[in-house]
Amino acid sequence: MGASSSLLDENKSNYIKGQVDENFKQFAPIYRKQYSLAYLSQIRDELEQRKKEHTQFLKQRASPEPGKVLYEEIVQHFNDSRKWKDRYIVIRANYVLECYESYKAFVKGSPPLYRLMPTGGTILTTEEKYMEMINQCCPCTNDVQEDFAPPVADMPGQFPVYLRLPYRRDSYFCFRDENSQVEFISLLSDCVRHQNKDFLKKENCDVKAFLKAIQLYRQEKGQYESWDMLIGSDVRGLANLFMEDLMPYLDKELEPCLKSKRADRRRVWFATVEATYFLLQEHLFERMKTLKQECQEMVKQQDTLMRSDMDQISSSRAFLEGKLRAMVTEPATEYCTKQVQPYLPAILEEVMGPISLGFTEARDLSEGMMQQLCEDFQDVDQKEELRQALFKMSKANLQSCYEKVDGLADHVQELQQTFNYCIKGLVDSTQIDLKQLMENTEYTFELLVRKALEDPSVSLSMAMEKASNRVLKQFDYDSSTVRKKILQEALINITLPSIKKHLAPSFKEELPKLEQYIFADYTNFIGVENVYEDIIKEILEKDVNMVVKEAASKKKFNLFTESRYNFSVSSFSSTPPGSAPSSPGHLNTSPRQRTPMPPSPLLSNGLTANKSVSVHSSESQSFPIMGTIDEGEYKVLLEESSDDVFLTAETSTSDASAETKRELTTNVKKASVSSTPIIKVTEGIESVGSIDANSSDFANKPTVLINQVCTKTSDHEPAETENNSKEIIKTEDSSKDPARIKALIHDESTYPIAVCLSIQDAEDRDIYKEFTSKQIMALSEKASESQSSPNLEDETRPLDCVKEIRDLVVEVIEIEDVVEPSKDNGEKVQMFEEQDAIV
Repeated sequence: MGASSSLLDENKSNYIKGQVDENFKQFAPIYRKQYSLAYLSQIRDELEQRKKEHTQFLKQRASPEPGKVLYEEIVQHFNDSRKWKDRYIVIRANYVLECYESYKAFVKGSPPLYRLMPTGGTILTTEEKYMEMINQCCPCTNDVQEDFAPPVADMPGQFPVYLRLPYRRDSYFCFRDENSQVEFISLLSDCVRHQNKDFLKKENCDVKAFLKAIQLYRQEKGQYESWDMLIGSDVRGLANLFMEDLMPYLDKELEPCLKSKRADRRRVWFATVEATYFLLQEHLFERMKTLKQECQEMVKQQDTLMRSDMDQISSSRAFLEGKLRAMVTEPATEYCTKQVQPYLPAILEEVMGPISLGFTEARDLSEGMMQQLCEDFQDVDQKEELRQALFKMSKANLQSCYEKVDGLADHVQELQQTFNYCIKGLVDSTQIDLKQLMENTEYTFELLVRKALEDPSVSLSMAMEKASNRVLKQFDYDSSTVRKKILQEALINITLPSIKKHLAPSFKEELPKLEQYIFADYTNFIGVENVYEDIIKEILEKDVNMVVKEAASKKKFNLFTESRYNFSVSSFSSTPPGSAPSSPGHLNTSPRQRTPMPPSPLLSNGLTANKSVSVHSSESQSFPIMGTIDEGEYKVLLEESSDDVFLTAETSTSDASAETKRELTTNVKKASVSSTPIIKVTEGIESVGSIDANSSDFANKPTVLINQVCTKTSDHEPAETENNSKEIIKTEDSSKDPARIKALIHDESTYPIAVCLSIQDAEDRDIYKEFTSKQIMALSEKASESQSSPNLEDETRPLDCVKEIRDLVVEVIEIEDVVEPSKDNGEKVQMFEEQDAIV
């Protein structure tokens, strides 16, 4: 670096610094304004207590310390003297490559010979492709690869790695075997991706202001399209931006040098470009440091005004937005309808195809590794070997998955011509998300297996199989969530620049005039350009969301619809291997989105003396039924691995006719959840008269909430029925009142009660109550006996009728029952209890 800097004399250096200062003066005011807006947004989030929604269900391992070593190995490196030397290469968790003279130097704590940040790097493994790229970068088009690339004859191995870096000298490595080369490329690729994107993904004011300022700065120069060199830190991103303006100058200044001897042409060119790049970064670093300090002081002074006048600022912005919306909506909507909307389905296909292939490959890889572990480790005594195998699983090579995502470059050639979109940034961010999802999968599986190993009574093979099934279901959900987010952002980033470019001639000169609608005190807190873009983006998002929802409804690329994947954490626990794919363990939805279901007769008129009842009022909302568990006993279960509860059958239900099944399916689709009072039933007491909460384990038993539905009253007693209903709806304390329980049981024909087992939202963090088939059938028979009208079956039954409910429960049992031979019903129940115990 130092040697190459001598290529720039004082006149050239001063000219470069002058150009940087001139461009920076245009950039700085934009950055200051965007910094104030970003800080205001941060305060608004703080005052409104906005929190990021949790959209992932796989557990995420804590980020490693930046100094943690991810890779260390002796590698053949091609140095400045054009000789191959053994160097000790270390890659840390900050994704910086360190090159030490030897292993001893590393152990002694000596500083590295150099530290390489491979931002924007391209990795190649053949000299032909590397030289093809070099020819595109250098004005010298003559083939002089023997004087530039490493000599093939002296290469110490057959597996080279070429690292091409923009505006910097390249690096070369060599390996003697393919496995070492693949491992190094995998880690080096991670370094490139993370160095490109990690800084830009930060949510602080500095980064938000920088990204928006870069966008607006380029738009002032008529550059609306995406830019693939917006990578690395803010200083590096600015350096890349200003280098584009300096390249014509360097080309002109170096033209005489490029007529020299062939051996020196490219070396002089690349060395001079590198020297310019480093000089530019050094100069920008000081400028950006000063600018950030000014902005920090500025927002400290503005903080009080922002907080005290937040309502007025919001009102002023809303007024401006109204003015802009009236101007922009019609032309923007018209352009979107004619020039953007027709392309969105095709863009979706082109973008989501390779991305989904990559995620599918990752899922298959995870499933294969977990299945292999299940087959290899059947004995609990193999704990140490299993831990080692889990560690190897965390180091899985994802190159095949990345290659599928790399297919985006081939799929979007026409897309790039139409919308002038650079796909490199999308590939990098997608591969980072894919890697994170794989790490989460491995970590979640490890947690579940580790928990199973702590309990010696648990069957290891069964525990691992159950953990595998659960993790794969969570993977499917998280994969759909991540890919939908990637797709929505990609569709907007691809098409939004074309809309702004089309509207620019009409609005570029008009937008500054709208500053007059902003109060003078609030000009630093409201940006006309920002409001303008938000309106256009909102119009575009409607079309984008429509296309994405349509793809999800058609199950394209295995994207889940909202009603399909808004379900609770507990629903992701493992469904028994024998369960049908359409069983309730798989079909999980939120209360708002799920297909309505009628309540089941699990606890209808069959309330007996060994049940204690308490009722909760629910007047304005429809609450699905949830099972509750003792907080002290099951806290870890809920937090770490809350599980589905399976309805087990002691009596076979396979003799149900096909006609009955069709009827039941129709009933499920037509039924609706009743918004009626919730009743909590607790099992475990043989006699109501002998309840003793202190002396028995009754208080510790799991409970289940039920809804009072299908109330049936005689025509001449409406008032009495209403009063009785209000009397029942009291508090949970009534569960300890034997008289109340007996009165309720006595009136069960007047007030039939039913429950509807349903999957709760993630925030409820509840699991369901288990029932054996004997209990279910007994309760169902009681419910049937309570019917007072013998002709009720012949009439059109209401959707929440007990008969409909009982049929539904039978159907649920048939779907959910494990297809597995069992000696007796008691053993089957025990089997599920053992499965639940592992997590």
